[in-house]
Amino acid sequence: MFSWYDEVQKIKSWIDRNIEENISLSQLSNYSGYSPYYLSKKFHELEGISLKEYILISKIQHSAIQLNETNDRIIDIALSHGYSSQEAFTRAFMKVYGITPWSYRKLQKPSPTAEKCRLLHSVGFTKPIGGMDMKIYVKQMYDWNYYAFFAEDVDEKYWDYFKENLWWQIGNSFMKSYDNVKDFEYCAENFTRYGEIAIKQQLKILTTPWEKALDLFIPEIKKLGVDWFIHGSVAMSLWGIDVAPKDVNIIIPNYSDFDKVRNHFYKLAIRPIERCENWLMSGLGEIFMEAVIGIAFHNKELEPYDMSKLGKIAYKGTEVYVSSLEMLRQDNMNYNRLERVKAVEEKIRQNTAL
Repeated sequence: MFSWYDEVQKIKSWIDRNIEENISLSQLSNYSGYSPYYLSKKFHELEGISLKEYILISKIQHSAIQLNETNDRIIDIALSHGYSSQEAFTRAFMKVYGITPWSYRKLQKPSPTAEKCRLLHSVGFTKPIGGMDMKIYVKQMYDWNYYAFFAEDVDEKYWDYFKENLWWQIGNSFMKSYDNVKDFEYCAENFTRYGEIAIKQQLKILTTPWEKALDLFIPEIKKLGVDWFIHGSVAMSLWGIDVAPKDVNIIIPNYSDFDKVRNHFYKLAIRPIERCENWLMSGLGEIFMEAVIGIAFHNKELEPYDMSKLGKIAYKGTEVYVSSLEMLRQDNMNYNRLERVKAVEEKIRQNTAL
């Protein structure tokens, strides 16, 4: 009895036998006896992915075996699988595994014969003003706790944003990967839902509703009874300085509050809330509540933190702690934001004159 399942298995076997060749849809059509359109349609119905994507994954899985089992140069492995350059091979490899061939060879954690990854969600496409389509999505590896955010076809004028946020650049695409992150499925789900909006806001393609974000955040942080204060451009806005915040920066001054804060907010995380004790801060993460809210934790050496050196400003019927003007001036100097330094200094002069 005829079975399309059996036909697809034969096609997959043919692909495996000829994986080092430059396989085309017309070749598969000739082999199977079906038109390219009909063959593609039936394959996608049964496998859930296109023939093109299946061939890509198969090629990369085959190359991964060579990376694990041989000392062949990466460029030689790339050329043997039909790639014209190591850069092209690296881009394709990252689409499947989420890491570079070099990192994969060094890591050697996964089983090379396993199906490695799945596209969790395609967040969508955004067209930066005057630029190309930018595709944003999340990938998860099946056989170990490894996830990555991807942004493809990024207009060059937006590259600095991704570089500053420590995304890894390959050509005009970027990725940010995470390994062994607790509860990352919430980050993947939230990035899927809000990633496009978040990045548009941070690129200032969309206006950031920072007040709405703050209105949602304040009642939640109050439930925890921990010290916190507002930093960055939102603090400047609350001081009456004319800036356009692209996100909200919150600092938790006492690192001993890390678990309490993380356990309350991790389901809202768009990027994981993690400890990073050897950095300038001891913990970092981002949640999304109408806008990106970055949460940072001071180092333990500053504990207990002296809240009296901060400013205190009335905001919609409640008093909130904010970075002092001098702290904001120094922070903007460190980042060489000279226009903001001038704006803060002008505000200091105005307050001194009162």
